[in-house]
Amino acid sequence: MWCVLAACAVTASIDTRPAGADELERQQTEPALVFERPLLAAIEAWLALHFDLPSVDRPPRIVLAPRAKIAALRYQGFISNPRIENAPSGDAGAAFQSDVVAIYSDATQTIYLPEGWTGTTAAELSVLVHEMVHHVQNVGGLKYACPQEREKLAYMAQERWLGLFGHNLEADFDLDAFSLLVKTRCLY
Repeated sequence: MWCVLAACAVTASIDTRPAGADELERQQTEPALVFERPLLAAIEAWLALHFDLPSVDRPPRIVLAPRAKIAALRYQGFISNPRIENAPSGDAGAAFQSDVVAIYSDATQTIYLPEGWTGTTAAELSVLVHEMVHHVQNVGGLKYACPQEREKLAYMAQERWLGLFGHNLEADFDLDAFSLLVKTRCLY
């Protein structure tokens, strides 16, 4: 029941304008999505209760963006042109984009969700839960040995959230135990 109410709150409060090329200039003053604070506060409280995370008093900005932009933000250090509008093209671009569902920017405290995201399913809301972990980690000043170590808690929270509704990461996101191990271990 809570999930249905939360999904309704998300759906009712979304401004569906896609993130445009001028998003970076607008991002400090005009978020693309406006979430009800109670939903984000409920997710944050759930995370604090189940994962011993600190409470934070600042909600993240939420932006809908094309998958290419999300992939470019994720792999910005790995592509030749760091502009976020650029992403790998062709087969490489498709592989990069399929690997990234959403992303959190520490610098702007922004969660980027894919265009078309509605939050009406347990799987979609689990993506928000995953990114909210990163927001709490960032605002709470939590430190990790590497970016992959930071992912471990986010995937644990996402898996537990999905489990509340009889789902899991493998069925909903094609993430098996080995893939999760690689995504959550420091490789140095």
